[in-house]
Amino acid sequence: MSKIHVLSKSVADRIAAGEVVERPASIVKELIENAIDAGATAISVEIREGGLQIIRVGDNGSGMTRDDAALAVERFATSKITSERDLQTVRTLGFRGEALPSIAAVSQFEMLTRAKDEIQGTRVRVVDGKTDIEIAGAPIGTLVTARELFYNVPARKKFLKAPLRETELVTKTVVNYALAYPQIGFRLLVDGKESLVAPASTPLERIGAVWSREAASEMIAVEYDSVDLRVRGFISKPSFARASREWIHFYANGRPIRSGLLVVMLERPYAGRIGRADKFPLSFVGAPPPNRHPLAVIRIELDPQFVDVNVHPRKAEVRFFQERAIYGAVQQAVEHALRDFPITQIAEGAGEWPFANTPEATFPALREAPGEYRAGTWRALGQIHNTYLLAQTPDGFVIVDQHAAQEQIFFERLTGERERDGEIERGSENPVTLFPREAELVNAHLEEYRALGVEIEPFGANTFRVNALPDFVKLSARHVLDTLVVEHDKYRALEGDALRDKLASKLACVSALKAGDALTLEQQQQLLNELLEIYSPATCPHGRPTFVYVTLEELERRFLRR
Repeated sequence: MSKIHVLSKSVADRIAAGEVVERPASIVKELIENAIDAGATAISVEIREGGLQIIRVGDNGSGMTRDDAALAVERFATSKITSERDLQTVRTLGFRGEALPSIAAVSQFEMLTRAKDEIQGTRVRVVDGKTDIEIAGAPIGTLVTARELFYNVPARKKFLKAPLRETELVTKTVVNYALAYPQIGFRLLVDGKESLVAPASTPLERIGAVWSREAASEMIAVEYDSVDLRVRGFISKPSFARASREWIHFYANGRPIRSGLLVVMLERPYAGRIGRADKFPLSFVGAPPPNRHPLAVIRIELDPQFVDVNVHPRKAEVRFFQERAIYGAVQQAVEHALRDFPITQIAEGAGEWPFANTPEATFPALREAPGEYRAGTWRALGQIHNTYLLAQTPDGFVIVDQHAAQEQIFFERLTGERERDGEIERGSENPVTLFPREAELVNAHLEEYRALGVEIEPFGANTFRVNALPDFVKLSARHVLDTLVVEHDKYRALEGDALRDKLASKLACVSALKAGDALTLEQQQQLLNELLEIYSPATCPHGRPTFVYVTLEELERRFLRR
């Protein structure tokens, strides 16, 4: 008897649904996208118990005829593409034809819809794989209701967060689209109470409605135009910053996207401008201060043929075919918008440095002399107590903390765009078994690990195998997993980029040189060169300085030559 068989439709649908429906926020995202594609000018979202009990999304878009409504709950049924060529010029948010059938596969599903030219509406119910279609009264548009999410997939339900946390994720999703489409009215109800009301408005008014009037008053416009590329949006003044990057939003042709490198290019012009010198003295050396980030809503518009939106299972990431042009345009647009905010030096008396006890001593920013601080311009002279590097510079010298320097180098490699060739296969290592709670944490964050270049594969009950790591992470599989679990336990409330940065910081720390490690002069020089090649060389991920800088002028004053 053959061991291989074709899965039943119901089982196959539930497995496929896992690619689209990860949690309540995933459903809200897909249904909002469908509403926008349908031309809606008003979208209402309602959830109860974090979306576990009920999710309801309604719109006043074009609606569907009875025949279309019946087809809409079938897999790979879509009105948005007709051929393979259409995938190269996708202009809609949804296009795969998986959203509604995936939602219906893991919930008690109901859709009420009516097209503009129809007198009667259509109600479609799907429960346990059985579809029921009937005539019903309905306004123009579509109302989708998903009840008892994952009632038939209890294993997936176990990995959801508490209702409060799931509500936060749904709210973030609605806010993301509300900022992208100010011309559409949005309304969010949570457990019967209005959580967000944002009428159709201008982009700046929408920022005020979603974030606050104070935030809107602190924003400045961003504009950039070229032949086939437009960058539009708003960024906050350098004096108005937040402690995380969750206030930074990017959109490509109206699609919310994630891109660590775009964030880097947006934040780079803030170096030396953001925050207060008396509070963040180290930040004014080529990077924003630790844990201080601008607010931004940036829309990138370009020909659809130059962007691939089909590279991520949930369409959260895209691939640009002219990446350098996009990144350069964003940086240039932000730099131009910040032209009236001068780069700041350290305020007098802001802080004392080991070689500068006089009040007039200041810590020069790298951006006052950009041409002199390139790789190779710092010449290694030797180690101090096998912990610090002494190097001559064109106008003085620096003392570099070797651990902090390499930690920041590794951190930027983990969080920036890495070369995949830099990863090494680790499949030969034995699988590692964790405690059930630890395994639950690891399973819930495989995507964050993958964003860091850490490939972890479930390998049986509570067991995992580390298949690949960035080449500089010289840790055993057990050490990697233990490190990640400990960080999860410390930062339980974090998700997304904030959690990724904490994980990257820890992996960078445990992989970097330690105090007491002896280095040859060649190794010292290599470390200095690598430090000067990265975007933010002045501080490590924990906010500690990577180097102390002393000018030749200061030395001459100390030796009474001036």
